[in-house]
Amino acid sequence: MGQLIVVRHGQASLMRTNYDDLSERGREQSTMLGQCFAEHGWSFDSVYTGPAMRHRDTMRRVGRELDAAERSWPEPVELAGLAENDDLSLVRASVGSLSDDEEVVRLRQEMLDVRDKEERSRRFQLLYEAVMLRWLGGDFEPQGVESWPQFRARVLSCVETMTSLCQPEARIVAFTSVGPVAVLLQRALGVDDQTSFRLAWRLRNSALTEFSFDGRGRLLLESFNAVPHLRDPSTWTLS
Repeated sequence: MGQLIVVRHGQASLMRTNYDDLSERGREQSTMLGQCFAEHGWSFDSVYTGPAMRHRDTMRRVGRELDAAERSWPEPVELAGLAENDDLSLVRASVGSLSDDEEVVRLRQEMLDVRDKEERSRRFQLLYEAVMLRWLGGDFEPQGVESWPQFRARVLSCVETMTSLCQPEARIVAFTSVGPVAVLLQRALGVDDQTSFRLAWRLRNSALTEFSFDGRGRLLLESFNAVPHLRDPSTWTLS
C-alpha cells in the first residue's frame, strides 16, 4: 500500500496583521520537522502543498533540510484542493447571520472583551468552533462561502488525484490545514461530521497524520497528531 503523510502547517500568526505568515515558533517547528525527516532517512516520491503562505513556507523549510541531507525531495506541486475552508469569512459572516444565536453572540463578546493576545486567541478558537458546528450541520451557509458538502467533495477529489498519480507503494507528503485533515479522518474512520472536526481541532502545528491507501480507494489511518520532532511539550501549539 502507499503511504500518505499529511502535515499541518507550523504555527501561524493568529491575532496579528497577517495570520497566514508563520510565527517564529512556526518556522522553528517546520525546520525541526525537516531535520527529523533527514535524521531518520526519510524520502518522498511526491510532495504536495496547499496554496496558503503558511502551507508553502512550512513545506519549503522541511524541503530545505532534506535537500541539505541529500534526501529525495521532488519538485513540490501546489493543489488548490488542499486549501483550508474559509474559516475567517465564516466567522465574519456570523456577525449578521447568527445575531440571534445566543451562544455565538456571547462567545464573540467574550473574545472582544479580552486584551491579552494569548487569551483572545483561545477565545477566538471557541467562537470559531461554535460557528463551524453550525456550518457542518447546514444551519449556516453564508453566500459566497463553500458549504460543508462542497468543501468535503473538493478535498476528497484532491486526495484521489494525489493517490492516483503515484506508484502503488509510493510515499507522499502533503502540507495543509485542519479542515482537509478532518475530511480524511472522516473518510478513514467513518465518523460523523462533528467528530471528525473535534478530532482535527486537536492537531498540533507541524504534526504528522499518516494514512495508507491502495488503488481501490481505501484510506486507512496509521497514526494521528504525531510530533516526534518536538520533544519539548512547551513547543506544542494549536494555532
